[in-house]
Amino acid sequence: MKFLPNKPALVINGNLLVADLHNGIEFELFQRGANVPSQTGKKLERLKDILRETKPKKLIILGDLKHNVPVTSRQEQEEVPHFLNELLKLVPKIIITKGNHDGNIENLVPPGVDVVDEFIDEGVGYFHGHKIPTEELLKQKLVICAHTHPTILLRDIRGRIRQAWIETKVIGSDTEVLVVPSFDDMPTSFAMNNSKPLGPFLSRMVDLENAEVYLLDGSFLGTLGELR
Repeated sequence: MKFLPNKPALVINGNLLVADLHNGIEFELFQRGANVPSQTGKKLERLKDILRETKPKKLIILGDLKHNVPVTSRQEQEEVPHFLNELLKLVPKIIITKGNHDGNIENLVPPGVDVVDEFIDEGVGYFHGHKIPTEELLKQKLVICAHTHPTILLRDIRGRIRQAWIETKVIGSDTEVLVVPSFDDMPTSFAMNNSKPLGPFLSRMVDLENAEVYLLDGSFLGTLGELR
């Protein structure tokens, strides 16, 4: 497993993994009165650069590729297929583990993209993280999830919030858990040392007190318990 320095992405078993892109969030912001230009193109170029750099076998997107639920916006109907088709020019296969924001996404994906609830590959279990995974997934040596957009509140004079990787274990098990930061910095992030994580899996089934925290640049900050 290789973490890419200063990027919310990693390479595992020859595959590139990212999560929580939330393409189309600008439509929700517009409904709330904020006029924000689409950021999908910028995310696409960032991800294409990483694909060129890493040359993976597959691209794994751990859910929430799109944003709006329950209705799919016209923006998403136009941008999501284009986004995926552009990525397929650089990688032969894309797997999306369906997230809570990915309603109707099956109707937006082109050939070459698989949409699944969860999957297992080479002893690693993948799922978005918004619900409890299957027992079979929890038997794997490593479970990777996203959903909560993990960040850490740095308790200095500036009160900065920084994206982070969270490494821990399932309570009462040797199964390791890796929580992936969001590829998009627009959705609300949750400072895990200052609030409860989203979803029943992270809030009830993993050892958060002893979870190890790493910033995107690789800096080890300690455990969540020490950072509260």
